[in-house]
Amino acid sequence: MKTYLLAILCCFFLSAHAQSDLALVGARIYPAPGTPPIADGVVLINNGKITAVGSRQQVKVPPQLRVIDCKGLVLMAGFWNSHVHFMSPVWEHADSLPAAQLTAQLTDMLTSHGFTHAFDLATLNFRNLRALRDRVRSGEVDGPAILSAGEPFVPPNGSPFYVRPIKLPEISTPAAAVAYVKKQLDAGTDAIKIWSASPVGNGKVVSMPIDIVKAATTTAHQYHKLVFAHPTSDTGMRIAVAGGVDILAHVAPDGYTPWKQADVDLLRQHHVAVIPTLKLFKWELEREKVASPEDHPLVKTAIAQIGMFAKGGGEILFGTDVGYISDFNTEDEFRFLATAGLTFDQILASLTTAPAKRFGMSQQCGRVAKGLDADLVLLKADPHANASNFAAVAYTIKKGKVIYDAGTSHK
Repeated sequence: MKTYLLAILCCFFLSAHAQSDLALVGARIYPAPGTPPIADGVVLINNGKITAVGSRQQVKVPPQLRVIDCKGLVLMAGFWNSHVHFMSPVWEHADSLPAAQLTAQLTDMLTSHGFTHAFDLATLNFRNLRALRDRVRSGEVDGPAILSAGEPFVPPNGSPFYVRPIKLPEISTPAAAVAYVKKQLDAGTDAIKIWSASPVGNGKVVSMPIDIVKAATTTAHQYHKLVFAHPTSDTGMRIAVAGGVDILAHVAPDGYTPWKQADVDLLRQHHVAVIPTLKLFKWELEREKVASPEDHPLVKTAIAQIGMFAKGGGEILFGTDVGYISDFNTEDEFRFLATAGLTFDQILASLTTAPAKRFGMSQQCGRVAKGLDADLVLLKADPHANASNFAAVAYTIKKGKVIYDAGTSHK
């Protein structure tokens, strides 16, 4: 009996090992932003790690490896989506839903768009999300690594109008903020999310008192955790900065005020990163059946703000707000970033090295380099020529395992 069990275990480990042993041959490789590409490149993967990167002349492929012919494809580090949500009813009962169903849902929302990491910025049931996260970590469900800011909170009478009839937790004192943050982090969240200014309807915005923001950020930083803020407008942006927030979950276009150099300097001085979510604003206007949404001041202001921030060297983290947005296609977001003036390297950094560094994982992922996790994406066309090609995903690979293959997808 022991011999039989040992044989089963050996087969299991050999199978798991084989899944993450690959040779990716023939792609044009962008190892990192600002690094010259490698033509006709090779990436070798063993046990989920990158073991070699170079040209076909430099790297010899061992005969036992599974080879994926990547001729005509473009390879880079797997993408981060730093603003997602798992609030839809399709994620309920994540502890018991069939693994295949969860994998299919993650493929639709994230994996088919090249995302190997995703940061959830608001859930209404962290215990459920933790179950999903754990099933992905175990390998039972194929999908991106998931981090979460848990269940967010808002100012008194500050639940956003767009989540009605849901009411988010309202925190009215610094002491309550400290207790709430500790409760969230003790439950296992990776960050904290607040609304520094919350749109409550009819053009009214409720701001969070600065002492509450400071209480939340000070407590989170004692745990060595980051704080995200939904700013809504310039007022919310300035409250977030003054309160010690680390990352703006969106630009702040509701006041239709483009950022000036002083705003960029303020954000950079306080080391605040920004997630643009430009497509969100177009999507909201489309839902309201506004004609020509891309010509609307809301969209134009959002694009202008992130353009100014990028021009000034601000830290940008790519994010789309999918899970709240029901359209998962990323092409518009890339197109808007290019319209804002972001270069290829800036967009690539927002997808890879910037989030990896900001979230303390730059020694694990974010670049195509020996020794790092084999978290990779292969594109059908080169985004250096056209930023929309960042959306043309052929393969997504997580720790050496192909978790999305456009050639076999029935999507």
